[in-house]
Amino acid sequence: MGLMERFSVDTIAPEQRRACWNDIVAQAFPNVAVDPRDEGFTAHLVRQPLGRLDFAYVNSSPAKVCRLPQGRPQAAEEPYFKIHAQHRGSSLNRQGGREAWLNDGDWTLCDSRSPYSIAFADTNQMLVVKLPQSLLTRRVPDPERLVGVRMGADRPESRMLLSLLRSLAPQADLPTEPGWTGAVADILLDVLALACRGDAACEPAPDGDGVPVQGALAHWTRQVRGHVDAHLRDPCLNSARIATALGISSRYVQMAFASLGTTATAYILSRRLELAATTLRQAHYTAGGTISDIAYDVGFNDLSHFSRSFRAHFGVSPRAYRAGRFAA
Repeated sequence: MGLMERFSVDTIAPEQRRACWNDIVAQAFPNVAVDPRDEGFTAHLVRQPLGRLDFAYVNSSPAKVCRLPQGRPQAAEEPYFKIHAQHRGSSLNRQGGREAWLNDGDWTLCDSRSPYSIAFADTNQMLVVKLPQSLLTRRVPDPERLVGVRMGADRPESRMLLSLLRSLAPQADLPTEPGWTGAVADILLDVLALACRGDAACEPAPDGDGVPVQGALAHWTRQVRGHVDAHLRDPCLNSARIATALGISSRYVQMAFASLGTTATAYILSRRLELAATTLRQAHYTAGGTISDIAYDVGFNDLSHFSRSFRAHFGVSPRAYRAGRFAA
């Protein structure tokens, strides 16, 4: 293990503690600010590196912690994620439109690149581990899908992870022989990968037919489908734009479509053709817009492509379909 560092504001004059604690926290977690709940605020932090990982144990009285949207650039610091593991007390963690209420033994994943907040109304003890993105993604290919998701202490994998974190919490008497830190870091990352198993990350939720489905992939597949339907008329809609809008990786968007047995391009094309067919049927009775108007309105930007795709999908041309000569 590397050199252990201890910090505390308990001996500082109460009126100076806010500023002092914010200076301490900013060194450990860049661009993070703390808003204590009262003047009698107390807090201490213990830090210790473990190879390329960085452990911290934070104990403080009630406060709100926020990662600021912008801050001073950090010199060549690699993007990282953090484990926020509740050691004692409780906290409300918010990031990316999600909320994770953590109690003893619960944990969540945090992305250091995006704004987040942690609020705790009582004395809070949290274990925090900084994980370089390059190390984490070797074991967990799409960590973005788990950001802000509560991982409960009722899961055996979570209990294993927290037990390991507690045993590795900063302390002065851990072994120092060569290779020990790297081996332990590898074990920790392997246990984390086990605890991050995709289908365990979300609570069950009913799909459109009321059938219960499990897991993060099912959750994000529903989100992806909903986003496509809401933005179908956008001719620039693609997997990259979907990923950006939902705050997940493009690879995870591809996995969502793969779970449906298709690709982003094929799914968007199919949905546009179905919308065009619905509009053409309505136009048959209401004398609506031209076929080219309908094609552009549902997201196509090439009339020839629309006509070819429509005929391949429905077996007749858009004009014949509009006239009521639907393929059998």
